Amino acid sequence: MSLAVLLLIAGGQVAAPDAPPVVHEQRLDEVGRAGLSNRTGQAMTVQHRTLPGGSYAEVTALDSGRTIIVLVEHDPSLSPDTIALLSPSAATAIGLGDRTDLQIRIRPAAPSPAEQAAIRAGSEVPRLAAPPSLLAALRRRLPSAQPVALQPVAVPRPVLPKVAAPQAAAPKPAPRPNQPVTAIAQPAAAGRWLVQVAALSDPTRAATLAKTIDGVVRSAGRLYRVQAGPFTTRAAAETARAAIARRGFADARIIAQD
Repeated sequence: MSLAVLLLIAGGQVAAPDAPPVVHEQRLDEVGRAGLSNRTGQAMTVQHRTLPGGSYAEVTALDSGRTIIVLVEHDPSLSPDTIALLSPSAATAIGLGDRTDLQIRIRPAAPSPAEQAAIRAGSEVPRLAAPPSLLAALRRRLPSAQPVALQPVAVPRPVLPKVAAPQAAAPKPAPRPNQPVTAIAQPAAAGRWLVQVAALSDPTRAATLAKTIDGVVRSAGRLYRVQAGPFTTRAAAETARAAIARRGFADARIIAQD
């Protein structure tokens, strides 16, 4: 650490970042469709409905995995089917250009002061590209098209002939058509393979680590386990563990849950 940074800390000019919240089985990101904003110039920005203006976000293109950090502009007026609007420069930086069918993952980020200055100056600040296994998992979280509600069709009942008065026995009514049996959708089998990265006693450190691997924190007594998954096969878990190890967590291991 340089002498200048030490002097700034001693003088109280560097504020400690807010501790991230502890995550209990909840996602820290959002996946969906993004559009292009009408911003001009070289601004590296994203308009978002809930993220605070002036903060920073990590944006990943779900087709290529390219990832950058951008400046957030708060815009509560976005339509419900759009999670964000990227500036043209930001869309170009992650390889989306002027396309209108952008599919992205967006989540809060905490870049360094030097990176913040570069972003505000319109420079590209990239991150490591997301691996194919992570992209496949993110694409499965994309919202599907809303199903069209089918109007029920009334089945006409057969008209019974009128019975003459002298006739002793009335004809038997025609049997009603059998009601169709509705198939009950079986829930998808949950995966049993997890990648455990660490078990920490500090919930704040656990939540910060979970953000870096797109994982979750599961509390177990006084420990907070940082895990990714679950995955349906051990092969998928092995692929995820290898990607996490490349990010600097070589001690990550695969565990099977009951």
